[in-house]
Amino acid sequence: MSVTGSRPGAGPALARIGRAELLDFDLAAGPGAGAVRGAQLLLHGFADDKASLRELADALRAPGEVAVLPSLRAHGQSPAPAWGYSPLDFGADLHRIADVLPGPAHVIGYSFGALIGAVTALLLGPSRVSTVTVLDQSFDRMPERFVDDGWAEASFLKWHYSYAHVYDGLRAMGIPVHVVFARDSHVVPEQERASLLARVGPRFHCAVVDGTHAGLIRDTGRLAGVLSPFYERYHVENVSLEALS
Repeated sequence: MSVTGSRPGAGPALARIGRAELLDFDLAAGPGAGAVRGAQLLLHGFADDKASLRELADALRAPGEVAVLPSLRAHGQSPAPAWGYSPLDFGADLHRIADVLPGPAHVIGYSFGALIGAVTALLLGPSRVSTVTVLDQSFDRMPERFVDDGWAEASFLKWHYSYAHVYDGLRAMGIPVHVVFARDSHVVPEQERASLLARVGPRFHCAVVDGTHAGLIRDTGRLAGVLSPFYERYHVENVSLEALS
């Protein structure tokens, strides 16, 4: 089922405010193929859209569960404002459609979407977020990675600041985190990877998966197999599509 947030009455309460430009998003429901209980919020990376993580959502989602897949601002059919491309801006967009989540959500983010997901989890808190999964994204400050192109604002506000403290905030809230690295990816530098692996403990999990950054989400069956034990540990009560009505 597809729901466009800007359609009156189709999205959350804010959709009734005519001046609000909301993200385009899909609600994926149906039989599913996995055993992950609870709503999911899946966030794609740069240059992708809501469709890029649909197979992963289907592979993880248990029968009767719901996955929300938005296209982030300036992606797909979502609004593209002239400015406002901090992770905080992306997180505010998700806040505006948060009412569509039928219950506490497992937030799953890939690449830049993983940083947005973690920031959004801090915003929404443990009453709205069950877990956070970070798929191959650095949170460290690395200004040498800044690129002055069409995404210059987003690039500057990502790479010129450290977001490592976001992990501390999630831990303080008691929100379980699962970090997944692609072994042959250079997105997360070795020093940051080693630091995160050293943090493994209660409510903080890490896994290393063979392959590249782009290849991580292509083999959805393998990735779902890596993620499923984490969700089985931290599941919430089943949420059905009927909860959205």
